[in-house]
Amino acid sequence: MSTFVGRQPIFDKEGVCFGYELLYRSCEANNVATFQDNAKASARVIVNLIHNIGLTPIIGHKRGYINVDESILFSDAILLLPKEHFSFEILEHTKVSLALYERVKHLHSLGYRFSLDDFDCSDTMIKYYEPLFPYIDIIKVDIQAIGIPQLQTSIDKLQKYTIPLLAEKIETHEEYETCSKLDFQLFQGYFFERPVILSGKRIEPNTVNALRLINCIQENNDVAYISEKFATCPDLVYNLLRHVNSGAYHFKQKITSIKQMVLLLGPQKIISWLGLFLYGVPQNRPFGTEIFNNAKFRAKVMEELALMCNKPELANKAFLTGSLSLINAYLNIPMLEFLNNVHLDDEIKTALLFREGFLGELLYIATEMNHSEDTEATIKKLGHYPCFSTEQLYDACTKATIFVEETESHPN
Repeated sequence: MSTFVGRQPIFDKEGVCFGYELLYRSCEANNVATFQDNAKASARVIVNLIHNIGLTPIIGHKRGYINVDESILFSDAILLLPKEHFSFEILEHTKVSLALYERVKHLHSLGYRFSLDDFDCSDTMIKYYEPLFPYIDIIKVDIQAIGIPQLQTSIDKLQKYTIPLLAEKIETHEEYETCSKLDFQLFQGYFFERPVILSGKRIEPNTVNALRLINCIQENNDVAYISEKFATCPDLVYNLLRHVNSGAYHFKQKITSIKQMVLLLGPQKIISWLGLFLYGVPQNRPFGTEIFNNAKFRAKVMEELALMCNKPELANKAFLTGSLSLINAYLNIPMLEFLNNVHLDDEIKTALLFREGFLGELLYIATEMNHSEDTEATIKKLGHYPCFSTEQLYDACTKATIFVEETESHPN
């Protein structure tokens, strides 16, 4: 059985990611994101995934958060998951009985950590789950179910329990701003991909250097010429060296010159990687690291799918398109303004601006597979893609997840 794990980051107040909610997928029919159906079988898929891929490629050194209900809580499968690396989110439809209370209490005494998922803060829900509160580390508050106007009143009901609160399903920067002023310690949602565009924002010098180099290579792909241009940008040389020496490559010879790197990678590959260099130093920006990771994920998925579609000539373009797809979010400028500063062909521009064309459709797929909770709908939309199967799609996503963690230590 082929499996793939999607990851949705969880942030603290500084915009630093400390963990991921893991969204499990299999290429079987009627794939769903929760464990409502056939929970034990889903748990075995999780265990299989962890044992075959390993923990590091999935979550690195962060904590993973997994959805569970009473079926999994009572099964032996949960005991196979390393408690040191995972926390377990008790789903909102979980039936709380005396037996489940005793089970959670026992697991908690063994060191297992729990949170409550999709909490609406209603009096009914609080009363129903209150017996479990002593064993809960986080309550994940569903801000969409409550609504922003009622949010303060709703979370005030939980104040006396002194349990850390997480605001989940944050969809916009405005919602994040509101939640950040309330009594939430943690945040989760897609808001970091939808930035507020700040007027007068300048593209920073290191980004300008990468843009100039992309433009130069587009005009002249001579190795000596490219090496000479690289020599004027020591920050890019350093970053390229880190990339070449990361887990993404397995070169046997030692790098001794800029020209050697250019020859090893080739001009087109260098252009595709420069799309990632544009992200500068992501850990210095709120949510920057996860924006960068998502860009890497999209880039790798698109590259793999282009190859599966027997279009190797588009693989580098696909990688570059994916890597640039979040640059507007990272730089806080409109995509059109960014594209006015770089010479890219119309196919890439059309994909980035309108999600159209072959590259635009690959970008849609990569985006949805990264964090969509309804991959069934995504996969159904791929019926006109005979060049790759559902299993191959998951394989591409798994490779991309591994790629993100292999290059995680590279702080462009």
